[in-house]
Amino acid sequence: TTTTTTTTTPTTTTPTTTTIQIEKEASQEANEITGRWTVDTTIGTFGINESSSSFVGFRIQEVLAGLGEITAVGRTPELEGNLLFKEGFLLEAEVIADLTNLRSERSGRDSRIQSALNTSVHPQAMFTLNDPVPITDNRSIDSIAPGFLTVNGLTNPVEANFQAELVGEIVTVVGTFEVNLIDYGVQAPSAPIVVSVEDKAIVEFQLFFTVD
Repeated sequence: TTTTTTTTTPTTTTPTTTTIQIEKEASQEANEITGRWTVDTTIGTFGINESSSSFVGFRIQEVLAGLGEITAVGRTPELEGNLLFKEGFLLEAEVIADLTNLRSERSGRDSRIQSALNTSVHPQAMFTLNDPVPITDNRSIDSIAPGFLTVNGLTNPVEANFQAELVGEIVTVVGTFEVNLIDYGVQAPSAPIVVSVEDKAIVEFQLFFTVD
């Protein structure tokens, strides 16, 4: 009697998605700027001349008796705000700064700054985005944000030059724009030592956002 032995070759199924692919896709999604982000004021350390934290501030040229021309710098770390990136656009942006905490590199100037900005009546400044800003890179943006700035109860259109970059789980946004003091009903502070002050100021900002 002849016995026939049948050998069955085992079959294998190749997974359509490997663990490595899943991890890679998850990493790519985590590194995208898409989503809603909120200002995080717990990051870094605040300083007037050097700061590793979020701040909004100004720079303005003035001439002081005996010192000549200098750049006056003022900043506040008391902020709130958010960004919304969606479908290839920066769709929303709002930043609110508490001007009652605005401090300069010369403490003797601070009370006059508060008075000039009328912070006892209008303690906050606010920027809101007016039109969506297209983005072509999910990690880095260099563009112009058209919006409205409200200071001293008066609102005017501005265009902020800004750069945004996603590093790890933090979006860093830095930028500047110019304002005319008269547009916001602001008269430059005066003092015996002050010879003159420019009628324009540069608003500057450094903001750290974390995802909601």
